[in-house]
Amino acid sequence: MIANYHTLRALALEWRTSLVGRTLADVWSQERDELSLTFADPDGAQTLRAGVRPPLLFIFSADGYARARRNAATLFEEAIGRRLEALRIADRDRMLFLDLAGSITLQVALFGPRANVFLVEENRILSAFRDNNALAGAAPPAPRPAPDPKGEAAFAARYDPKGRSVAQAVCRACPLLDRTLAAEAAVRAGLNPNAPAEASPTERAALFRGVETVRRDLLAPAPRIYRNEQGAPLFSLVALEHARDMEEECFDAVGQAVREGVRRALAHRRFRELFDPLEKALERAASQYARRLRHMQEAASRKSRADRYETWGHLLTAQAQDIPRGAKEASLRNLFSEEENMTVPLDPALSAMENAQRFYDRARRARTARKTAERRRTETERSAREVRELLDALRAIKTLRALRDFRTDRADLLAPFLNDPKQPGGRIPFRRFRLSAGYEVWAGRNARQNDELTFRHAQKYDLWMHARGVPGVHAVLRLPHRNAAPDAATVEQAASIAAWFSKARGSSLAPVTVAERKYVRKAKGGPPGAVVTERETVLLVEPGLPDGAS
Repeated sequence: MIANYHTLRALALEWRTSLVGRTLADVWSQERDELSLTFADPDGAQTLRAGVRPPLLFIFSADGYARARRNAATLFEEAIGRRLEALRIADRDRMLFLDLAGSITLQVALFGPRANVFLVEENRILSAFRDNNALAGAAPPAPRPAPDPKGEAAFAARYDPKGRSVAQAVCRACPLLDRTLAAEAAVRAGLNPNAPAEASPTERAALFRGVETVRRDLLAPAPRIYRNEQGAPLFSLVALEHARDMEEECFDAVGQAVREGVRRALAHRRFRELFDPLEKALERAASQYARRLRHMQEAASRKSRADRYETWGHLLTAQAQDIPRGAKEASLRNLFSEEENMTVPLDPALSAMENAQRFYDRARRARTARKTAERRRTETERSAREVRELLDALRAIKTLRALRDFRTDRADLLAPFLNDPKQPGGRIPFRRFRLSAGYEVWAGRNARQNDELTFRHAQKYDLWMHARGVPGVHAVLRLPHRNAAPDAATVEQAASIAAWFSKARGSSLAPVTVAERKYVRKAKGGPPGAVVTERETVLLVEPGLPDGAS
C-alpha cells in the first residue's frame, strides 16, 4: 500500500507545508532505480527518495542531505536551483507533480512496470530517469482518473465475480483500493476475502458498506506497520481487522510510517534474496542425502557376492584337474555343504586356476567395496545430519543481521552449498559432484574447459587432480578456505572421479596425480589442457563416481 493513491495523497498534504518554497538543491542517483531530490532553505534540507523498480515502488522523505561522495550520478541539472512552487497529486491516479519555478515540473509516476520520474516542460519530457534516450522529447504519460463508485448501485454494477476472489472483485469495482484495503472491506462485511467472489445481493450490500467504512477511515489516516510470521512488513493507512494476529506498530505521521515501511520492505527483500536461495540449496542437499542413504541402505541389505566368489574360487582350485580348458561353465561338487552340485561360470579363455584367481580378485574387490560403502554411508549420515541442523538453524532466523551473522559464522559449512559468485547467475559450466563429506568436485568436459577450470576458476589452495599417464579431464576438489583439511577418504573420492573421466576408467585401480593448484602451470607451447605439476603426490584409487551421480 506504500504506493497506493491514498498514501500518495496523504504524503502530498504533509509535504506541502514542509517542501513548498524550498529550492531544489540537488538531484542524484546512487542506487539502481532510485532517485533522490534534495530541497533546501536556510533552515535545513529535506530529501525525497523515489524507487521505481517493481514490485516495490515508493517515495518517502528524510531530513538532511546524504549524497555519497562516489558512485552518485547527477540528474535533471536543468531543474537544480529552482524553487518548488506547488506540490500536487493527479485526480485519482498515482502521479505526483512538483511544480518548479520557470514552468518546469517533476512528474513522479508510481505504477506498473514503467514507473518513472520525468522532467517536463510544456507537455514535453526534457529528460527521464529511466529510458531517457527513448522518452526524451515525447509527451509525458497523462493521468487517468480511476473509477470511484459512490453509491451502492454503482458499486454493484462494477462488481464482477467471474473467476475472482472477493478481494479481487472489490479491487476491480473500486480500483483506488489496493488488495490490502479490499481485503479489509471484505472482512468488515463478514466475508472471507479469499473466497470465490459470487455473492448474494445482501452480501454485496454488506461489501459496499465495508468499502464505505474503509473510505471514511482513509480521510483521517492512522498509519501503522504490521509484521507477519515470515517478517514481511505490511503498511496500512488504517487499522486492519484481518491483521489482528500480526505484530503492529502505530505512527503519528504518514511520512514517518512510509519511510519506516520502505526501510523494512527493502530489508525484507534483501533478507529473502539471501535466505531463499540458501534455504533451497540446503533443502536440495537434504533431499539428495536422504535419497543416497535410501540407496545405500538398500545396497547394504543385499547379500554380498564376496562369499560366493570366494567359494567358487575354492571349488575351482580343489577340482581344477576335472575342468577342461575352454569350458564356459563347470558343474562342481559342493565341498562346503550337502547341496547338489554347484554350477560355476567360466571365462573359456582362462584355465581353471586362472578362473579361480579371477574369482578371488572379485571377492577381494567386493569386500573392499562393501567396506568403502559402509564408510561412505557413515559419512553420508553425518553429512545429512549436519545439513538438517543447518537448515533448522536457518529457518529459526528472522532478521537480516542474524542471517548475515549466520552466513559469516558458518561460512565453511555453507560453502559446499553456495554457487560460485564468479559465475554469471551462479551457473557452473563444469561437471559438478557433491561428496559425502560435504565437499564438492568440479571436472572439465574437454581441453578448453580443463584450462578454464584450472587457471580461471580453481583457487590456489584447491586440490587439482588428473589420471596419471593417460588422457583425462582436470578435476578440482574445491576447498572452502586455505586452511581446510579434507580427510583421506574425501581426497580418494575426488581422485576416483578424476580416474573415472580418463582412459583408465576400465582399470580396477588407477594412479591419480594430486597437487595444490598453485603447483600446476601450463606446459610452455603445449596444447590446451597440457600442464606441468610440481610437489605432486600419487594416489592409487578405483575409478568411480559418488553414489547417486551419473
